[in-house]
Amino acid sequence: MMRNLCRFVRRKPIETLFSGIVRYFHQYEGTARMPYPLTKDEAYFITEAFLGIPRPLCLFQKNPEELLNEIADRMQYRVHFSTAPSFVIVLNDNIGKEILLEKKLGTCISTNSITKAILDHIGYRTMAILGRERGSTFDSHLSNIVYDVTHPGSQHLVDTASTYFLTRAIPLNFTSESPIYHSTTMTYRFFKGEEKSLVWCRRVPRGRTLPAEAELITDSSGEQWFRLLTCWLEKPNARVYMNDFMNKVVRGQVTTDPALRCFFLDVHLDDKMVRILADDKAITMKTRGSNGTVREQTMTEEDLRSFIERNVPSFSQSLLEKIIDAKFCHVTPKRIK
Repeated sequence: MMRNLCRFVRRKPIETLFSGIVRYFHQYEGTARMPYPLTKDEAYFITEAFLGIPRPLCLFQKNPEELLNEIADRMQYRVHFSTAPSFVIVLNDNIGKEILLEKKLGTCISTNSITKAILDHIGYRTMAILGRERGSTFDSHLSNIVYDVTHPGSQHLVDTASTYFLTRAIPLNFTSESPIYHSTTMTYRFFKGEEKSLVWCRRVPRGRTLPAEAELITDSSGEQWFRLLTCWLEKPNARVYMNDFMNKVVRGQVTTDPALRCFFLDVHLDDKMVRILADDKAITMKTRGSNGTVREQTMTEEDLRSFIERNVPSFSQSLLEKIIDAKFCHVTPKRIK
């Protein structure tokens, strides 16, 4: 089935694969338009063949919230969240989509953009939104809001590509703080913040010493939560902004964010989440279990090659060697044209 999917994606040269879609696609919100190169037939095919969800239109008519949760869950497990696609010299929607479908690798931009396009074609009403990671001074994350799922005016957060592994759609019908949600490796709560923002937080582990700069939020019961990400619910033109942001990354014009000076790869193994984090100083593997335990160990380049070969066979060997050659740094002189 995956062979058929790759053949479907690569039926034409990448430059002409989805020509003419601009006149068809109805996607973009805000003042600028940036249609995503995905046809309705492709969206259905990806949902059925890649995500393994049969008859999505029937499911949408029957229970749109259940289908939304299923898509959020399958996309998280099918695609490895990684900065690997950003090491491609030319990265655009077409190439990002090809890497996602063939290599099962995606950034927040490529994975959440294709998720949004799929949802649009199925019949959901969506908007891309920007997010700001903790410790950052500018927006570097892309997520999605889905409207009118359970009733007119309802809103759900759908984020299929983040290091925080959200496997369901989050209803935003709470006033100040959401219910508590559990994933395989983390416990979350969301808070409504200032400037129409949504603050994504993780429960503070008992007995863990947090860094001095950690931003904590106390809920109504007195429990403390560690801020992970702030999403802006009403900033327009998020995809336009993020595509421009990534172009600047490729040209070497954005170098201040630590995330742009490293390589990471998330791999989900049974009830564990493994994160590979590498820069020009060290390669580290952090394994987080469902019971909250965290184990950290260093790796060699050969260890990294072996781990990826065993656990992510779709990962391109040539791309991995390019990443190693770049010393795991997104922005290097080789990338600047």
